[in-house]
Amino acid sequence: MRETGVRKNRIFIVLTGITAVLVLWNIRLFWIQAAAVHSFAGRGIDLTENSVIQRAEGIVLDSGRGDFLDRRLEPLTGRELQVLVLFPVNKQVLESGTEASRYEEAAGILGVPPAQWKSLILGLESPRLWQRAGRPAPLSPGEARRLEALGLPGVRVLPYKERYAEDQTAGQLIGFIGQNPERITKQFTDQFHKGELQLTSKIGNAGLEKTFEPWLQGLGPTSVSLFTDGTKRALPGLDARRIAPDNPNYPLQVVTTLDGRIQREIEAVMERLHIREGAVVVLDAERGDTVAAASRPAFHPGHVDLSGGGWSNRAVKAAAPGSVFKTVTAAAALETKAVRPGETFECTGELGRFGLSCWKEGGHGRLTLEEAYAQSCNVAFAKIAERLGGEKLELYARKLGLTGTVGWSGEVHGHPHLHQWDGEEGGLVYADPAAARDAGAVAQTSIGQRDVQLTPLAAANLVVTLLHGGEVRSPRLVESIRFRTGRPYEVFEPKVRTAAVPADEGIAPGTAKVLLKWMQGVVSRGTGRPLQQAVWPLAGKSGTAQITLKNGQPGENHWFVGYGPAAKPRYAAAVLVGQLPEGQKNTSLTLFREVMDVLAKQEAKPKMSPSPS
Repeated sequence: MRETGVRKNRIFIVLTGITAVLVLWNIRLFWIQAAAVHSFAGRGIDLTENSVIQRAEGIVLDSGRGDFLDRRLEPLTGRELQVLVLFPVNKQVLESGTEASRYEEAAGILGVPPAQWKSLILGLESPRLWQRAGRPAPLSPGEARRLEALGLPGVRVLPYKERYAEDQTAGQLIGFIGQNPERITKQFTDQFHKGELQLTSKIGNAGLEKTFEPWLQGLGPTSVSLFTDGTKRALPGLDARRIAPDNPNYPLQVVTTLDGRIQREIEAVMERLHIREGAVVVLDAERGDTVAAASRPAFHPGHVDLSGGGWSNRAVKAAAPGSVFKTVTAAAALETKAVRPGETFECTGELGRFGLSCWKEGGHGRLTLEEAYAQSCNVAFAKIAERLGGEKLELYARKLGLTGTVGWSGEVHGHPHLHQWDGEEGGLVYADPAAARDAGAVAQTSIGQRDVQLTPLAAANLVVTLLHGGEVRSPRLVESIRFRTGRPYEVFEPKVRTAAVPADEGIAPGTAKVLLKWMQGVVSRGTGRPLQQAVWPLAGKSGTAQITLKNGQPGENHWFVGYGPAAKPRYAAAVLVGQLPEGQKNTSLTLFREVMDVLAKQEAKPKMSPSPS
């Protein structure tokens, strides 16, 4: 019995000792984690800082943000490249004979001097991407294979997603991302409080990046880290580890109505013609969808300069349209029968009132309304406006969808007021309603001057409206959102009517047909004759608006809107070359012709797979 008691005492003492050790160990851990995180072991080692540094040792290969695709499902953003990721390595590795020769071979593959390459590797304090001209350098398939075959420590060939390409297209349409703490706290309050977004998070600040921000946010980035010991040697079994969200459905993809190839070619045309400021909008004649929308000055989403204004999309900014607006005046005259069939108007070059004159010195003589439209006679249209009255001009501008905005908008699940076109400005006829009763203001309004404002998007949509017998459509820029697997997430159906134009308030199909015929006359015998050199037979309406430049000097906007081919229209387009000094050569006709030639050449190519919607 006595031996049993002694044994129990010994067991108790041992267990008490073990318990005491565990208690002391837990106290020690608590002290390290809570009390000494900033000065561990009395050596000033900041555990929190070092843990952050360790996490920062990786390279982000993909931000996880959703991408934009064109109508062919070709990427507009998020091009995947094969790149070289460099990790810090132990200096002794480079000094061993075998490894040194392999590193020199890698330098030869990359086309850099071995000494420069060695200096770069030895100087690494953290992982970095191999770059040229300040951008991640894409590797050719051959370069990637040869570098991988070398198996160099600290050198990895990995896929990298580049958000914006060096030659990024549709910059203003896509927009840009950046920090915006105010919008994060106001628009994304729940995500901010949940910790999903921080004040420093980058979100869409313009264009489609802004409009579709709620859908573009992914589940997190894809990164790669190289786990090493204190001497920067790779840890066995860990080495380079890729960390990525494990969900095949995300991030979502936004499928636009754009044709990326046409967009790029039109931008190249604008560059070649030295268009300093202006826009081109091309719409599909059948559905009214946006095929291309190019804007100048040029803008790259990766190089944002808000002071320069290049980020602003001129395709949705209102400008004085000049004689393009005569289409509205002509529609009003036809529908109200303000002009008798065959009636003519005398143009001597001067109206004799309101300081209004015709662009042609000496005048056009006697013209019918159709001839006045083809020759763009200011005097004839001012006389017609006197009969119509100012309110009729505004009414028919509304019937043709030229007041307010025209871009696709509607209710989407969880988003009651989605407008696809960021920053779209509305059209305007009168800044002051009283101007509709002022004879001088009405005369100027009838030829697209004074207060009249129109966006290139609305001008192109005007042509689509005529092609559809007076039905006003809402141009889409995005047709759907889909999961990464291709399964539909949200579809934006085409809209035949805008809210501003009910079905029974548009112009009559017969009126639309007459105006389309008159547009052909503009090219065959009017101000659009230079377009006879185009690949397709074309039709449309020219416009020159007198404006005041930003420097206070007199200037002009040059327009042309129309369609092609004339017999079986495939596309409607509007071009604007704006903010030009008065009297400068008109390049809008040349721009319109070259845009239509781009479309004609694309149509002549073998057909691609249809749009996914």
